Amino acid sequence: MARKSLGISAGLLSLAFLLGGCAISDVELWPPTPGTSTEEIYVSLDTWHAMIAFPQKNLRDHHHFSDMPGLKTPAAEQPAFEEWGYAERAWYLNGRQGLSDILRALFWPTDGVVEIAAYNQVWADRTPQPPSDLFIFRISQEGYQRLRRHLRSTIISSDPIETVRNSRFFRAARPYHLFHHCHQYVALALQEAGLPISTFWAFNRSA
Repeated sequence: MARKSLGISAGLLSLAFLLGGCAISDVELWPPTPGTSTEEIYVSLDTWHAMIAFPQKNLRDHHHFSDMPGLKTPAAEQPAFEEWGYAERAWYLNGRQGLSDILRALFWPTDGVVEIAAYNQVWADRTPQPPSDLFIFRISQEGYQRLRRHLRSTIISSDPIETVRNSRFFRAARPYHLFHHCHQYVALALQEAGLPISTFWAFNRSA
């Protein structure tokens, strides 16, 4: 697993390529003004999946984001990271993973689910489908708030439809298809934080 801690660096160009190619950053948000308060986020990419994670210790400093019933656990029991991802409901939760299901998931808009996971390792460290990359960003406070608000808006209801181990799944506001899947979900979230990421070519880890 490759780990890349990013401010403004060649690593950011790598992530821009992996998630979508060239784009212009929001200059009001990125890069953070030197000397101002920032927040750390983690972006995991493996062969087929992408997720974005937040250290739990940072979330406890932003009580106004704790707005989802069922997500709160006692501080002593909280794993190190809260992680967000996106998937097709039938494929991921109903086990419909045949050839016809691949075609359905890619070429016909179907129900999507947002996964909110709580683990002591980020996805890049626990994925069953390596190789993986982990990108670590420090973003501005305003970028962080916009990112959190955006992620919350991707969920229709705060009531989970299913719980699998340390992951809770929620109905997604947008359907799943070839032009809106996990990599584009993460790319859109990073755009909200002001990062120079495009969704145009965000089809997989190597696209």
